[in-house]
Amino acid sequence: MISKTKHVHILFHVPEGLECIAKNEIITKLTSKLSPQEEQQSKIVADPNTGRVHLICQQTKLSTLITMIKQVHLLSVRDAIVIASSIEFPNQEFGDKEKTCQFISETASKTDFDPVLTALDYSSNDTEKPTTFRGTFYKEELKHGVKSPELASWIGHAFGQKYPDYKVKLEGYDYEIVGVWTRITDPALWDVSMDKQGGEILLLMGVTLKTKDTKYRNRQFFGKTSLNPCIAYCLAQVANPSPGQVVLDMCCGTGTIPIEGASCFPNVFWIGSEVHETTLCEKAKGNVQYAGVHNVELMLGDGRSLCFRDGSVDVVLTDWPWGIREGSFSTVQKLYPKFMKQIGRVLRSKGKAYIVTQGHKLFNRVLGYPWCKAMWNVDEIKPIAIGGHKVSLYILSKKV
Repeated sequence: MISKTKHVHILFHVPEGLECIAKNEIITKLTSKLSPQEEQQSKIVADPNTGRVHLICQQTKLSTLITMIKQVHLLSVRDAIVIASSIEFPNQEFGDKEKTCQFISETASKTDFDPVLTALDYSSNDTEKPTTFRGTFYKEELKHGVKSPELASWIGHAFGQKYPDYKVKLEGYDYEIVGVWTRITDPALWDVSMDKQGGEILLLMGVTLKTKDTKYRNRQFFGKTSLNPCIAYCLAQVANPSPGQVVLDMCCGTGTIPIEGASCFPNVFWIGSEVHETTLCEKAKGNVQYAGVHNVELMLGDGRSLCFRDGSVDVVLTDWPWGIREGSFSTVQKLYPKFMKQIGRVLRSKGKAYIVTQGHKLFNRVLGYPWCKAMWNVDEIKPIAIGGHKVSLYILSKKV
């Protein structure tokens, strides 16, 4: 049975593996602004390693919460979906392609989208122009034989029949009707009105809450492997430098990490070093000027031979070269040992290094070298995802 309770459910898409950082930001910037009673009856569920954070409010009006989200700048959130219905996906239906499509179509047909559409109010004021929409489906971490575009088409077809005056438009649409399925990891995601039949999958139907594209936040110039600003923000929050410290990104590229870090830690000095002159002088410098941050300095430098005094840096936060777009494996494998020696030299005693890489085997091998073991403690290896690739955030501390 489709959920019919009158609570507000917002699904936030955030950097995968960094959900707790996003959860803390949502609590600090959003739920703390609710009334004490509303805050007490609100729940925030961070699905580990899924890139999803759920906000469930029992008493807050939908229109009020939507207004608050628009006013608050959530730097860790890529997009948000206002959930209109939730229902358990029967196991016997999920295993069959035809039944899966039919179940999704029926759920979209039975979902009451009216309260969400009214609260969002994206319809054109021009009466001669029809209201437009498109269907989208996120399979997330659950694999299935039916492709996402086909599932989206079933949602779009059902919604179009339910609202015949709305016209399909794949780009420049007014409303994005979204279906998401997720494996249940927290009992809070179950609605009290739902019949629990032992299933593990929850099907959510909703409408996207329009926000500015985070890809263009604080930057105008891009590189082949430019990091998403939401991820850079979360990485800066993980590092959490103290006022007065010096943070180095030794492979800064277009400057995303220093810029996002400088924006949220204005009393910290951020240095971006990059070996490619054009990338640094045109793209990174242009982005720093566009972002308007004043606690960032850029320098042309080679990570294999950093131009810093010994022990002059407090924190290293960097996204190392990895993947085919950054060159061959034979090229990359020569860099990592030299990078580690240079970081060990410039970092102060007991300093921290936060390193993102997909080269797990290569980096683990380097960390196993005797000279590296003598210099570093591996505090944590946190799995995250960048552009659909499974990567790791290595958190290291210098021994001496």
